[in-house]
Amino acid sequence: MARETLEQVPVLPQARRGGLVGTFWALRYRNYRYLWMGQLGHACSLWMEQVVRPLLILLLTESALQVGLVIAARTVPIFVLGLAAGVIADRYDKKRVLLYSQAVTLVTHLVLGLLIVSGQVAVWHVFLTAFVAGGATAFTQPVKQTLIPRFVPREDLVNALALNSAAMNMMRVAGAGLAGLLLIFFDYGQVYLLNALVYVGVMGATVKMNVPQESRKETSTQGRVSFMEDFVEGLRYVNKNRTVLYLVGMALLLFVLGQPYQQVFIPLLALDVLEIGRSGVGWMLALTGVGALAGSLTVAWKGAFSRRGPVMIGALVVFSLSLVLLAQSQWLLLSTLALLLAGGMTTTYMALNNSLLLEQTPRELHGRVMSLLSLDRGMISLGAILGGGLAELLGPQWGLTLMAVGCLGLVVLAFFFLPVVRRMQ
Repeated sequence: MARETLEQVPVLPQARRGGLVGTFWALRYRNYRYLWMGQLGHACSLWMEQVVRPLLILLLTESALQVGLVIAARTVPIFVLGLAAGVIADRYDKKRVLLYSQAVTLVTHLVLGLLIVSGQVAVWHVFLTAFVAGGATAFTQPVKQTLIPRFVPREDLVNALALNSAAMNMMRVAGAGLAGLLLIFFDYGQVYLLNALVYVGVMGATVKMNVPQESRKETSTQGRVSFMEDFVEGLRYVNKNRTVLYLVGMALLLFVLGQPYQQVFIPLLALDVLEIGRSGVGWMLALTGVGALAGSLTVAWKGAFSRRGPVMIGALVVFSLSLVLLAQSQWLLLSTLALLLAGGMTTTYMALNNSLLLEQTPRELHGRVMSLLSLDRGMISLGAILGGGLAELLGPQWGLTLMAVGCLGLVVLAFFFLPVVRRMQ
């Protein structure tokens, strides 16, 4: 089959990209479609694991702090390896790097599932497999992000990034909801074995992608500079481009103080405050997915935003307030509203943030710059440890409230003292 080029798909004027067809426009590109299908499988597996791993640790240790620590074990490798993974994404065959990292994730799910089913699982097994899977994720995310602008033209980039986020969030609903349903009938081990099977399909979608030849070629600097020089080049670019630096910094704020609400606080709130049981954890995560899916599809439908900076600031403000509402709620209906808002604001913010980063960065530096977001995701470990400690000390309600207020306060400071953020288009 001949390689697909971007020109083979007719370009639809932005003014005509409304409605259902415009929302899913980027799926017309064959290679992007396979990348998106792989994202669906990856996200399904990820969100099932987000339900199961904290509950497994609670079963084995009965400690909220241990929940935070196991989340840290999964995200610390992303922090440690993130920048190096970005260099690898720019230097080497992207498809091969993606397949290798997916294979490692598959093996971790298979091994942990077999250990649980056989009754041999120990706490250190859960931590070790979390650490290894986190290391694989460090290499997966920068590669996926760098492939998107190679599979779709610039005018469809926001749409493609939003659909990528939509895939993640469709599976946050389906994957987390499925985990909650499966846990009624099955044990944790069977869910991990199913995760391994899902990853077989993820790797199959990756195999079918035809990476454009130009993205496989060595960059003009390769062969003349070392790995470390490539690494330093990426850091120098970020340091010179203040817009990129501030975008990465704002994402760091979201990941450290905001995102731990899913892994650390939702299980605790479901079990101790709302008293809806372990299946309720899956359904609560699914609700965040419903909101996130609505937010990402709205961005995909809208396509272009004239003032992305103020929209992103507004999304973070609403996100922080929704976490305060979630923390203080003792009624399921009110918690549902908070979860929907939090999910929607997160994906709206990240789709716009990613589009600005890719547009601001030369193609040959995409991997290194986007790996900084993986570095930010790695900092979730800091937030998870902080959240677990606060939940242990103050209880889940006031622990989450304190983190949400901190996030809100820093967003307000950024709005007043970083005018470049307000001016981002």
